[in-house]
Amino acid sequence: MAESRIIKRNVLFWGKSGLQLTGIMLIFMVVYGFLFNMGSSSIFGDFWKTAYFYGGIISVLFALIGSISYVGAYLPMALSFGSGRREAVFGAQIFCIAYGVSSYIIMVLAGIMSSGKLDGKLDVLIAVLFIFMTAVGQLVSVAQMHFGIKGMIIGIVIVVLCMVGGFVTGIGFIDEIMVWINGMQTNVVWTLLAIGAIASIALYAVSVTVLFREMRYYEVKA
Repeated sequence: MAESRIIKRNVLFWGKSGLQLTGIMLIFMVVYGFLFNMGSSSIFGDFWKTAYFYGGIISVLFALIGSISYVGAYLPMALSFGSGRREAVFGAQIFCIAYGVSSYIIMVLAGIMSSGKLDGKLDVLIAVLFIFMTAVGQLVSVAQMHFGIKGMIIGIVIVVLCMVGGFVTGIGFIDEIMVWINGMQTNVVWTLLAIGAIASIALYAVSVTVLFREMRYYEVKA
């Protein structure tokens, strides 16, 4: 009975936090969709294309930022309120999954509204980037907890570089990138996506393992 209450508490707290981040991402997506179509003769006609484009960039960046800000901030707080270390780490994964799954569903639906069809390769690429960014974010959270202010500086630098790089690449080179991808053979693209997926999943597993190990000693440092 006590264990079921702990699971329910974890799901409610961390799941709600993940969905809140999804809500923020959706607001940015809608605002950008309208904002960058203000001069268009067909605002609603081009809305989904613009929203999908910027939503893809923002949602992937939020997978990184969410892992750093929410996990890094809430894990120590959860421990201070008497939460078990394993419970706290599992809770953080609930947060990441809640955000990742809900945001990914939104992006797939936006992609369908944008082009009128499913784009399997692009959808898989977004999923791989979600996993990769979540893993990197958790590793940065570990650095923050382990190294203190130095880890926080590292986290801020990584977030800024990813945000700048993501927007510059997305806005400046997306057409060239898509032409290059579409020019490749289908089996080559799927092979690269499979390699990327395996590497991202492995990195995510490493991030969870490292987070477990850090939490094992974090309570002593706090």
